[in-house]
Amino acid sequence: MKTDLLIVGDSLGGVLAAHTACSQGHTAVLVTQHPWIGGQLTSQAVPPDEHRLIEHGGCTASYRAFRNAMHAHYRAQAGFQDRAALTEGCNPGDGWVSRLCIEPAAAHAYLRELLQPHIDSGHLQLMAGEAQAVQREDRRIHSLTIAGQQVSAAYVLDATETGELLRLAGLPYRLGKEAQADWAEPLAPARAEPLDQQPVTWVLALRRQTTPGPVVQRPPHYEHWRAYVVPHYGHKLFSDALPGSQPGAVAHLPFFADGATLDWWRYRRIVAGHQWQDEREEVSLVNWAQNDYAAVPLLDGPESPEAVGTAARELSLCFLHWLQTEADGRGYPELQPAPDITGTPDGLAQAVYVRESRRLIGLSTLTQVLLATGSLEPMHHPRSVGIAWYNLDIHPTVVSGHGLNAKSRPYVLPLGCFISPEIDNLLPACKNISATHLAAASTRVHPTEWMVGEVAGLIASQALRTGRHPRALHDDPLAVRALQERLQAVGIPTEWDPDLIALL
Repeated sequence: MKTDLLIVGDSLGGVLAAHTACSQGHTAVLVTQHPWIGGQLTSQAVPPDEHRLIEHGGCTASYRAFRNAMHAHYRAQAGFQDRAALTEGCNPGDGWVSRLCIEPAAAHAYLRELLQPHIDSGHLQLMAGEAQAVQREDRRIHSLTIAGQQVSAAYVLDATETGELLRLAGLPYRLGKEAQADWAEPLAPARAEPLDQQPVTWVLALRRQTTPGPVVQRPPHYEHWRAYVVPHYGHKLFSDALPGSQPGAVAHLPFFADGATLDWWRYRRIVAGHQWQDEREEVSLVNWAQNDYAAVPLLDGPESPEAVGTAARELSLCFLHWLQTEADGRGYPELQPAPDITGTPDGLAQAVYVRESRRLIGLSTLTQVLLATGSLEPMHHPRSVGIAWYNLDIHPTVVSGHGLNAKSRPYVLPLGCFISPEIDNLLPACKNISATHLAAASTRVHPTEWMVGEVAGLIASQALRTGRHPRALHDDPLAVRALQERLQAVGIPTEWDPDLIALL
């Protein structure tokens, strides 16, 4: 099988890379692994993490269209009242961590509709499977083995959640924490530690029923997790506590509250009773501190990713059992799994939520020094290919146990973050662009991954149109400008709007 673009991974970035490339007239194969496409937004069941200007701008045109479509989807439903109080804008679940707390199935349906015209036209083929091997010669990948079949492409995009193609292609990559001496990042540790990665979470959808329901069976390792004390923070994992924004700091949230008091239940609530005239039973997606699995690193560690995922699933079930039987000294048996929300039999997401990937070593590298200057003055770069913004959000990592939430400024992504100096036809399209551990804690969120996929698709398109590989484009100022003009033409801003920044 031959195609212009081979996109491996049904992540959010992978879907947008496919849409962008096919919209430009190219053919593509999108390799999928899950019933729902869209990664962290859908199969991993995580509502969008967005910056505080998102209602006004600071994203691509296609991401804006997605947000508008989600608003329209809910407003068109009988009985929806649009009375969100915890955030600005139309927030269907009225959760407080996201301005767009929506049901994963709604996002999946939107993404499938986005791709369907390309499938119907023959430009896009979906192929179920995983990359098993990469056939590479010198600076080019010639083909990949997908589910036992050889697929060749002019350009290969790594849209896996873990940067798997970087490993299979034999490319050097970054993983875990870099040393402070590497990039002079103030918050980096003295020594590099590739295994000190962000934890994964197996998200659980819970419905708050009006009457108690059956209690989930006690998992085998329940007593271990029930007694577990979070290192450096000193509180039990199963409690109302959560790590604060600085190492060692602890905050507490009630499980349920009203009004302006922040609580766990409304953190990622996606169905809010007061948003509906018929007062529906509420649903929340449990991606909380209590089910972050930080015992073993997901990648390149002593256990396989599959084994880590299995352990993360069990942790979430242990936490559910504790919520139903012991939380607040009484338990909440009315909290029941919501399989209709996740498209699974047990209410657990279809896939584990991955915060940190293997990362390309590129011509440019995003670092804390570039992102966190102590000012809100936007970052500029002559080779900018997109804009992004989010805190450096690190959950307590699996080796050191340290987390943080550091402020950043509005920034841009340099073209060199997408380009390897060692290979000509492989591009990152997910959480695997060239960035340090600290910077990647910002670029991992939904609007940025969405944009990364779009940009990767358009870089490949420009390379195909011009017959010049991405590094040649990068090294030619006129070619960079031509690429930036194409990006802007499809609604991908390459600089922050001063009028938007003035709202800060």
